[in-house]
Amino acid sequence: MQTIWKILDYFFLLRPTLFFPLWTIVLAGRYISGSGSSLFTVFSAFGILMGSVYVINQIFDIRSDKDNRKLFLIADEYISIKAASIYAAIAGAAGIFGLFGIGTGYGIIALLFFLATGIFYNISPFRWKDNPILGPLVSVFGGAAAFFLGALPEFNGEIILSSSPYLAAFCAVSILTTVPDMEGDASSGKRTIALQMGPGAVSMLALIMCVIAALSGWRLSDRLIFWPALISIPIFAHAALTNGRKSVVLAIKFSIFSLSLAVGFRFPLYILLMGVYFLFARWYYRNRFQMEYPSFKMEYQVYQKK
Repeated sequence: MQTIWKILDYFFLLRPTLFFPLWTIVLAGRYISGSGSSLFTVFSAFGILMGSVYVINQIFDIRSDKDNRKLFLIADEYISIKAASIYAAIAGAAGIFGLFGIGTGYGIIALLFFLATGIFYNISPFRWKDNPILGPLVSVFGGAAAFFLGALPEFNGEIILSSSPYLAAFCAVSILTTVPDMEGDASSGKRTIALQMGPGAVSMLALIMCVIAALSGWRLSDRLIFWPALISIPIFAHAALTNGRKSVVLAIKFSIFSLSLAVGFRFPLYILLMGVYFLFARWYYRNRFQMEYPSFKMEYQVYQKK
């Protein structure tokens, strides 16, 4: 059984739970463009590429991961830094070459995505994650990359304009995720946007971006983003008014889930994929670490090593 757990540890080291927000944006790009390459191929290659980036992030975030107690496979030495580094390199190369295999445009976006979100975001002397401006901008770029991967081979001014409400929504969620991690990030010397502006200002900025997402979706007659953004506004407003941890986490989870569900109505197999993964991940974390994750609870689940 230990061999099976080890294999699963390497799978979940890729943080597949975080694939879904970006996969949702890929599908939104596909829906808007109405054409594109095999979704299975794009999903697989982009998923491997995302996993590589998330592993790199964990390698360079060991201290804050220990403090925040959310990521622990590397921080608590279930997987060594050396093994994780080799794994990230192989996964990154596989994802980039896989997307180049679909087409040059896919490959260029993949390479830029890896450089921005994997290298420049995490590694010194760049460490854009520690810059309160560049950090959120990289997150928004990641959302743009996902949208354009879904929209290709269509790529023009209309497609770029169509991405704007999704990027506003992605920005709202991305900056808000820095609020629950403020304590651990501060102790590790990070300079996130939440630490620089404060939770109240960040929550208000996230609310503004959510409103922009709804208004731009309405202006573009894009109901796919308009309705999830619209019904998320009261949740973001509550988070901005209270600054409570639970209200912030609710805004993050509700907005991601509502857009994923809206996209899933257009791509029913995506709902099935989300459901199967949710049950599988719950089984893994419950039996491996006695954690209830993923969860709809309004607190981020933390792990205490036994």
